[in-house]
Amino acid sequence: MGSDHRTTSLGIEGGIKNLLRRAARFHRVDPLEPVGGPVRDEAKAQEVWSLLAEEIEHRWNGSLPDSLAEDDGALRPTLIGLWAEDRLIGGAFVRPAVEEATAFATHCWKDAAQVIRERVCITEAIAVRGECRGKGIGLQIKRYCDAWAREHHAPLMLSIPTNEGARRLNEKAGHTVLDTDVSMVLQLTCDGEPLTGGVTFHREQTEGYSAWAFKVLAETQGVALRVGQCPYTAVEASTESYDSIIWLDNTDPAAIPQ
Repeated sequence: MGSDHRTTSLGIEGGIKNLLRRAARFHRVDPLEPVGGPVRDEAKAQEVWSLLAEEIEHRWNGSLPDSLAEDDGALRPTLIGLWAEDRLIGGAFVRPAVEEATAFATHCWKDAAQVIRERVCITEAIAVRGECRGKGIGLQIKRYCDAWAREHHAPLMLSIPTNEGARRLNEKAGHTVLDTDVSMVLQLTCDGEPLTGGVTFHREQTEGYSAWAFKVLAETQGVALRVGQCPYTAVEASTESYDSIIWLDNTDPAAIPQ
């Protein structure tokens, strides 16, 4: 499902490995006030996991994340819970963009795949108990997930809204929601020049509405992530070219108007 573009003669190995040796330097905004936090207790983790299973259909594979792992600042699968008067009222599941990283690896961009795993976060699910909806709790949790990802060195957050409510929630939180007839494109650059080709990701509509959403959380220096879109028909026909990609945003501060 990705592009077969190959990197130019730029120093991809040196550029990306340099990024791996040092965390990207962020220009951060003040962190948001916590609305709960990452779950470190096994019983509470199971409670959050059960809430997600009750309120939404699971779209992810795998088992309950290891809630007892110490937070060392690395991006890893994490459950987030919000309690009120000792009662769980909302939760979320965030993780590294492992599947998206694998797509880069299939194009032999293994160093780039490592960058994606360590620097791109995805919000897999957010749920609020039915009787607690309509109070802005989902938006609080969404914003907290973004803040948590930023503090764990992720300049880019992805999500996959699968209904109208999730689409509106993403937009309220400042995320860009792509149309369903386009594919999301990710690319690594260095000082504005491509280190990889554009890798495409599409959401099928066979089981109902499903779209990509993203938000740039922080600026980086040097190696940057670039997000774009291209018509799905171009990918389907294997005719995708840079002329068909519309670049939408970039974690590189040079791309941000002054």
